[in-house]
Amino acid sequence: MPSGTKKRRNPRNRASTSRYKADVQSKADKKSKSEKKPGKPDGPVTYPLVFAGPMRRLYAFTIDFGLIMMVIYSVAPLANGNIFSEEAAAPDLIFFLGYFIIPTILWGRTPGKWVAGIVVVDSDGRTPGPAAIPREMIGKLVSFLAVGIGFLWLIPDEKHQGWHDKIAGTFVVDNPYSGGPQFMKDFFKLGEKNDDDDDEQEEPIAKSDDNDESK
Repeated sequence: MPSGTKKRRNPRNRASTSRYKADVQSKADKKSKSEKKPGKPDGPVTYPLVFAGPMRRLYAFTIDFGLIMMVIYSVAPLANGNIFSEEAAAPDLIFFLGYFIIPTILWGRTPGKWVAGIVVVDSDGRTPGPAAIPREMIGKLVSFLAVGIGFLWLIPDEKHQGWHDKIAGTFVVDNPYSGGPQFMKDFFKLGEKNDDDDDEQEEPIAKSDDNDESK
């Protein structure tokens, strides 16, 4: 074949392909760095007010409910009716309140919230402390007696507060310092806006230069 009939490679296409790969690599590196868990500061922690979505809160409740059921079915047969029975209403109430109140006072989260990577805070971003008592006792009782409307209120609420949160002045926010596996946290972050996703748009991949050569 004469040399004049051979199609030359387009150097512009080759450069654009390499630039695209470099951009993809830099974005991947940036995303991997952003997903690293930050170190927890010493002393009192102030959590950023990144409000947790309804699905993550439902996930946390499901974990707590499953753990409570495991305890009930494990302890009840050995307790001889002293707990988890119709005749043991007072011990049962103490157990349920203790499961939710004590961890929320001390750490701002139950085991379920720890796994889901969320935490209860006050308006300053600190764990609620004694404010967890009216939240768990009065607020949740009111939400339950209102046919569950108080719990469902967090779905349309701008800050995802249920009635029990509003009564105690608390919020449920993302815990960047601890929590369950990252893929589970990402899966249940439904409805939570990610600013990085808005800035990144996928570019079309340049076609291979081999298709430009004539056979």
